[in-house]
Amino acid sequence: MVMQRLWNKKQWNDKGSVTAELALAMPAVSLVIAITLGAFALQIERMKLVGVSAMAARAVARGETQENVRSLVLEMSSTLESQQINVEIQTRENTVCVNLSRNFEIAGLPGKLFDFSELQCARKAGL
Repeated sequence: MVMQRLWNKKQWNDKGSVTAELALAMPAVSLVIAITLGAFALQIERMKLVGVSAMAARAVARGETQENVRSLVLEMSSTLESQQINVEIQTRENTVCVNLSRNFEIAGLPGKLFDFSELQCARKAGL
């Protein structure tokens, strides 16, 4: 009987265990959410780069000068921090290709970890 009373006094209490489990899980959940939002942000910036590259290829194919196209790219990509965009225009037989490349960074991570390059081509006008 004495042993049973001692045992009842030493039983573990579950009070606070949910709070402890939540405290352990919150950093992991926060990390997953941050990585997901960062990946979405990178994809949105990449899609902007695709659109600007396609527009520039169509402009060159219509006969715009390369300087006009470069200024158009810088104007259209104002949300992409245009000073960091590299523009390369290639002329092939009956197509014109524009290659835009840019380094991206995610807030909170040091350095520019992601380098995106987008090549879009358009058929020359009149061919």
